[in-house]
Amino acid sequence: MKKSRVLLTGATGRLGSVILEDLSDIWDIIPVSRGGGGGTVKCDLLSHEDRIVLLGKDFDMVVNAAASSSPSRCADNPAESWILNTLWPRALAEYCRCKTTRLIHFSTDLVYSGGIPPYTEASAAVPMSFYGWTKLIADILVRKANPDALIVRTSVLCGVTGSSRTTFSEDLLSGRINTVYVDSWRNHTPIHWLAGILPGLAAKEESGLVIASGKYSQSRSAYAEALLERRGKSTEHLIQEYSPAGVPSRLHLKGKYSYEQ
Repeated sequence: MKKSRVLLTGATGRLGSVILEDLSDIWDIIPVSRGGGGGTVKCDLLSHEDRIVLLGKDFDMVVNAAASSSPSRCADNPAESWILNTLWPRALAEYCRCKTTRLIHFSTDLVYSGGIPPYTEASAAVPMSFYGWTKLIADILVRKANPDALIVRTSVLCGVTGSSRTTFSEDLLSGRINTVYVDSWRNHTPIHWLAGILPGLAAKEESGLVIASGKYSQSRSAYAEALLERRGKSTEHLIQEYSPAGVPSRLHLKGKYSYEQ
């Protein structure tokens, strides 16, 4: 059987690198990144000209994993973040609708405020950060421009990747993160599991919005302690603090797709 030809944006990021590694045997992937490293197609999604060239390629489906995903970076670079996180997904959705091409677009639980959990696909979303707003507005625009598109909202990605953008668990195990919040609850999500459900989602031709995440919510501090103890590492260096203003506290998710450890 002929493989589906899949355009993958953000192919050197955390999720994109795992999708490329895990699904290349299933899909014929055209990997795209801003810098063009690691054998990927170089494309600056901030450039209108680059996007036109990219969309001129031959593909059957698009997985959009490209984003400016750091809330602090988004706040410091609002124009760039708006183009990449909001305007690009909308343009991509419109293109895919016109070409009747399947689109899977990734979003985030940070579109929610954390005040009225648990959050389902039907819950109202009110972000607490500029990053969250760029993603929420993109979700709305993508659904409006292309009702057949699938938007996948997920939570903190964990697990080993080949990307220079490390996951929360990699940062904990390497010692890059020492401060963990006791009041910030998230559905920590295995990144390889998330990549692994994509072929099934594509085959179902599901559309609209789904939440796909770890099944159980934990505080960042509880997750950190459990992970380090499982790996036989000390937890004495962890600094437990309350989260600063602007960080949602109770982001308990109860979505359609969940990973149960």
